[in-house]
Amino acid sequence: MSHYKNLLFIGGGNIAGAVACGLVSSGTIPAKYVTVYDIDASKFTKFNELGINTTTELSVAVNDAEIVFLAVKPAIVKSVMKQLSEFDNLLERVVFVSFAAAVSIKHIVESAGRNIAVIRTMPSTPILVGEGVLAITHNELVNTRDFEFFCRMMSAISHIAIIDEAQMNPIISVHGSSPAYVYLFVKSMLDAAEKQGISNEVALPLILKTIKGSVTMIEKSSDSIEQLIKNVASPNGTTLAALNSFYDDDFSGAIDRAMNACTKRADEIALEL
Repeated sequence: MSHYKNLLFIGGGNIAGAVACGLVSSGTIPAKYVTVYDIDASKFTKFNELGINTTTELSVAVNDAEIVFLAVKPAIVKSVMKQLSEFDNLLERVVFVSFAAAVSIKHIVESAGRNIAVIRTMPSTPILVGEGVLAITHNELVNTRDFEFFCRMMSAISHIAIIDEAQMNPIISVHGSSPAYVYLFVKSMLDAAEKQGISNEVALPLILKTIKGSVTMIEKSSDSIEQLIKNVASPNGTTLAALNSFYDDDFSGAIDRAMNACTKRADEIALEL
């Protein structure tokens, strides 16, 4: 990127670590343009190893900030914005980027006490290994140049999906929470394999490689997903026996109910703020 902006991460947890370290490690943003603020200095090791600026003093952190990432839990966004509003001209000169699940742009603006530029995002945890997804939306105070800069920057470490804010809570069930669905599926396969006498050491690499290969097939094959299923499931064969068991247990219905439960909880969290 030919032009850089000063990035400030409020919070030094996993998502901040993934994004800040990912941007620096990939060469997208030089470390000197990145600062991480947290009250817990023990979180700074991974940042300091890459030359990223760190501080426990908020007044120091905000000095040159141009993009402020809210990498904090939803319940404390309001108090963080109140703190930030006490710094002269900060709210007017920066773009705020929220990683907080189910926190609306309206809530962030109201917490600040004035109109501010906000980009709301929903990341996925595989961003920690450079395989993340980031759903994003923004309000009208984010100008085109700043939004395009943000999208270019983040696309270096994740897949970007620009959506309407009305979809931000439902999208959590699609990619924000869904890594856990995959982990549960893999664990269930491991447990079932072990019951059949196949050790985890043998089964896990086979399962993981099969999942990776299946994803690649979906990405590269001209066949629909329905056809790919049929291609594996020969009449009266072993795969069809397994699929029929899934169908009898309403596998698709279970996924649908789980995703709706995820979205319902996101809506509840938003109302609790």
